Amino acid sequence: MPAFDGYHRRTPPAPDPELTRVGPGTPGGEYLRRFWQPVAFVRELATPLRVRLMGEDLVVFRDGGGRNGVLHLHCAHRGTSLEYGIPLERGLRCCYHGWVYDVDGRCLETPGEPRGSRLCEKVWQGAYPTHEFCGLVFAYLGPPERRPVFPAYDSYTVEGLRLMPAAERGEEATSTSKEAIH
Repeated sequence: MPAFDGYHRRTPPAPDPELTRVGPGTPGGEYLRRFWQPVAFVRELATPLRVRLMGEDLVVFRDGGGRNGVLHLHCAHRGTSLEYGIPLERGLRCCYHGWVYDVDGRCLETPGEPRGSRLCEKVWQGAYPTHEFCGLVFAYLGPPERRPVFPAYDSYTVEGLRLMPAAERGEEATSTSKEAIH
């Protein structure tokens, strides 16, 4: 045996699934869903943006009224990806059959249905509440009845400092940094 061969003999520990899995229904995922999570930079929302967050495929968009929405990626009607949707003054229109979903998931229009149809009153798209702060869109993915207020930490209002998004999508980290105003 060669001397000092510990480096070559080590075995990395297996990840703890209770802590590392964050999909729906997992302990780690259910815990993280109780907090507001950053999902996109506001500047990225000129068109709907597909994101994967805690094991869920979502679309983040900004409608013409300036409201942000986070919806399940696939349209409740035929499963088309809403990342190709068209933002309207109110909501997002699916590119396939034109169904329109509001930021809260409510179906606003169902084109192609017979006149007088009330189908849109029964259809809801999966949706999550959002909060915009310092150029970032945050979403709360937990139980609606347990939604916390968005935190207002004292470090957000330090005189002489301004919070601003720091990283571009695709980089290792997407965090918020403080930058001095000169």
